[in-house]
Amino acid sequence: MIDTNKCKTILILTAQFGAGHISAAKAIKDYILEQDNSYNVIIQNFINASIPKMNKPMVKLYENNTKYTPELYNYYYYLKKSFDPRYDIFHRIYTPKLSEYILEIKPDLIISTFPLAAACVHNFKEKHTEIKIPNLTVITDVVDSLEWVYSNTDMYFVASSEIKNRFVQKGINPDNIKVTGVPVNKNFYTTTKVTNPDKYRLLLLGGGRGLFDVDEDFMYWIDEFLENYKNIIDVTIVTGKNYKLYEHLTEKKPLSNIKVLGFVNDMHNLIKDYDLMITKPGGATLFEAILSQTPVIVKVPKVGQEIENARFIIDKGVGIIYSDDNDLKNIFNSLASGEFDTFISFMQNNISQFKSLINTDKIGEYILELINSK
Repeated sequence: MIDTNKCKTILILTAQFGAGHISAAKAIKDYILEQDNSYNVIIQNFINASIPKMNKPMVKLYENNTKYTPELYNYYYYLKKSFDPRYDIFHRIYTPKLSEYILEIKPDLIISTFPLAAACVHNFKEKHTEIKIPNLTVITDVVDSLEWVYSNTDMYFVASSEIKNRFVQKGINPDNIKVTGVPVNKNFYTTTKVTNPDKYRLLLLGGGRGLFDVDEDFMYWIDEFLENYKNIIDVTIVTGKNYKLYEHLTEKKPLSNIKVLGFVNDMHNLIKDYDLMITKPGGATLFEAILSQTPVIVKVPKVGQEIENARFIIDKGVGIIYSDDNDLKNIFNSLASGEFDTFISFMQNNISQFKSLINTDKIGEYILELINSK
């Protein structure tokens, strides 16, 4: 059992539904300890702390729904977007055991990076009104869904000023909403972008699991395309934990003109070294790109929160959304002809402007202000 009497304890509740919630939790821990390393910061999967046997089945259900039945997933997502979450009984399954865990840990602050975790914290505070624990909710996509919102939440971190404005319209005190962007590892941050005027550097990412919106056939199309343009365009594919794909691209049918990497531990350095990334529009990935000053190229998404993130990409001009393989082929042709230079400059300038409007560097400061004010 953890001794919480030596120093103040901060409990960060997260979940494995996509990598973004956990990466946000880890980033927040780093920001806190950078401000004051005496804090005891605990990162906990809220399902493992309540009903551990539910974690794998629920993660699998999420992955299958988003991959095979996005329409069903979106129906529930958009229902929750405007539905008062207090009437969603699903989170009450996890509350009893999670409450026991909170009582055991005795945290001085609770941070949630997943909406169901925030719901459980709300239930805990409703039942244990005698225990005064401040709580913070970190919204990990560019969304204003009500599933994140509870009346006894003391502070919110949101991705943009537009999301803050929407939450204010929903009745949340503007002083309680901090525009931080989606928290990601601060090593992604850079103020400058060193470019090679003679060569575009393009990174193709499929997340930690190596699940791409670009299929293998298109990867081989890129490889063939580069046969004539490898002096102009440099492409690297990162397959993550998709070992089967890595083996296929490097051994069974090796690519000739594309560098293939497996799982990498220095993604921040990799992204900063490239001019563009073709990727999925997850909240964490998007803000890793923004902090790295790297425009994104994203396929029109099918899943609710990613659809919201794609709208943000368009509205802020920090990337390009393409519809199909023909669209993406046109982008490669524009790169080869030099016509894409203007687009890259436009997007990088927009990224710089947007970065000046978010307070990423104040994440640790905001958290310590909250814990010390209660």
